[in-house]
Amino acid sequence: MKYRKLGKTNWQVSAVSMGCWGIGGQWGEVSERDALEAIHAARDAGVNLFDTADAYGLGRSEELVGKALGNRPDDVYIATKVGNWGRRLDDHLPYKTVHSIYESCHASLYRLKSDFIDLYQCHIGSPEHPEIFLEAFETLKTQGKIRHYAISTDHLDALQAMNANGACASCQVNYSILVRSPEKALLPYCRENEIGVLVRSPLAMGILTGKFSPDTRFDDQVRRGWNEGGAREKFVKRVSLVERLKPLSNQGRSLLDIALQFTLANPAVTCPIPGMKNTDQARSNVAAVNGELSESDLREIDEVFPPGTDN
Repeated sequence: MKYRKLGKTNWQVSAVSMGCWGIGGQWGEVSERDALEAIHAARDAGVNLFDTADAYGLGRSEELVGKALGNRPDDVYIATKVGNWGRRLDDHLPYKTVHSIYESCHASLYRLKSDFIDLYQCHIGSPEHPEIFLEAFETLKTQGKIRHYAISTDHLDALQAMNANGACASCQVNYSILVRSPEKALLPYCRENEIGVLVRSPLAMGILTGKFSPDTRFDDQVRRGWNEGGAREKFVKRVSLVERLKPLSNQGRSLLDIALQFTLANPAVTCPIPGMKNTDQARSNVAAVNGELSESDLREIDEVFPPGTDN
């Protein structure tokens, strides 16, 4: 495993880390055994950053992470998020006071079986009142409940607001071969301001693995909306575009490797956090750190997916 410094922290985190949304059950049923084995397989392979959220499976993901890593060593970091629990239930946004964030933090600590959270992230991409999160985060940091705080957003103005006092440790952003708009402003801002970057959806929810066809249908909670209308058209278009990446793959390098290595090639990126629902996924995702894209590879990708554009 390779390691990279995460933003303003002194942490060296695994260049491929583990996203724990999938084990919450919203991407299809995942047994507790498979989830725990995936976490342990990732840890055995050198992964030391595990990203979850209170809203993932309404607490189930945090509970599984806590069960697997509750007595974690000092060099293992747990990142979780606050801001989407109410929206997952009834599209209501209750985070209007610092006390709601305190309560959410305490609940996450209980599920994680921990006295502190390493990285606590605002889970609202464009918070109406970022100052509430900042006040709550600073208080929680002073109390020792969290070590650093951050935001998950694709919006530069939201990131700037969360970094108003210069203390935002990282930003979690949707970035991949298919979604390159963060290259315009958000990623450069992160690099200039020593803000770490956790890349969510580096595989574009599985599309960049090349395992889907235009006929693929979905029944999981996250992707079933892709079965109809404009979302279906976008999905089919993306599958077609990914076919043009296949000449870059070979016996020693899969499309999954290419997708993760693409994110790692950007100097602003700390690590991608692909989902890992079982041991096979954990091992195949982690293996991507063993290679890197050449300048020629990157030029070929640019020809199909121009820099700064979304597809």
